[in-house]
Amino acid sequence: MSKVSSYHSSNPSDPDVYHDHSDCPTGQQIPAANRVSGTGGYRRCKQCTDKG
Repeated sequence: MSKVSSYHSSNPSDPDVYHDHSDCPTGQQIPAANRVSGTGGYRRCKQCTDKG
């Protein structure tokens, strides 16, 4: 697991959460074209929170 800079999806149909781990399964599903840097004002993804 590797902590990375926060990012979230720009796709309105994706959950309103941000990710900060490179091995987050949900974060990995976001296509590069939809990845936006920062938290977007969203809460942290549960999977990222569980990873620490």
